[in-house]
Order: sequence, then C-alpha cells, then structure tokens
Amino acid sequence: MTARRRSLVIDGNNIAYHLAPKGTPRASNLLLAYQSLTTAGFNPVIVISAALIHAIDKPQELQSLLSVGIAIEAPRGTNDDLTIIRTAKKRDADVVSNDRFLDWTEKFPWLASRLRKYRMTPSGLLLL
Repeated sequence: MTARRRSLVIDGNNIAYHLAPKGTPRASNLLLAYQSLTTAGFNPVIVISAALIHAIDKPQELQSLLSVGIAIEAPRGTNDDLTIIRTAKKRDADVVSNDRFLDWTEKFPWLASRLRKYRMTPSGLLLL
C-alpha cells in the first residue's frame, strides 16, 4: 500500500450536502472541512459544480472561498466529478468524498486507490 497523499481534492458538492437539513447544501460544511484538513497538515482544494452557488444556503460565503482559491468551480456544462478527477491527477492528490465514482473507475483505474471516505462531526471532518 502506498503512503497517503497530503494533497487532497475535496468533492465540494458531496460535503456541502452532507447531513444538510431540508436538502439545502451548507457553506459551513465546506469551511469546516477545509479548516479541519489544513489543521491536520493537509493541502486541500475544494471542487464544486457550477450549479452549487445557486443552491447553497450562503452563496456569499461560497463566493469568498472561490475568490481566494480555496475552492474552484467546474466549468459550466461539465461534470464536476470529471473536474475532481482531473484536478486530483494534476495535483497527485487523493479525493475526499463518500461518492464511489463508479461511473469513472474503468476510465481512471488509479481512482479507486485514491478515494478517501470521511465522517463529518461538529468539530470537523475526519478522514476514514
């Protein structure tokens, strides 16, 4: 087994919707995940879909994450999973998501070994 990477690509939509009340994605989940991982010594970047800004509870907070480079937005009309995968490959990073990316593992066989599941707690995101 290879050593775990310190660079991480966060599946932003997956995190934002995690335990979201009434199905509304939460900007606080993204910030908490980012802060937890940087405190633990990781170098994370959050990838979101272009549509998330229109659905999230606090669009101004998400826009702030985008403007300072903590988050990046998948190009409109493209699949955010593909942007996550390409970003992970480019950065030689693991992917933090509870999604299994089953539609992509045949095309990107390295992906399965780089997926990192998580659990969100009130104090932060824990990698499993």
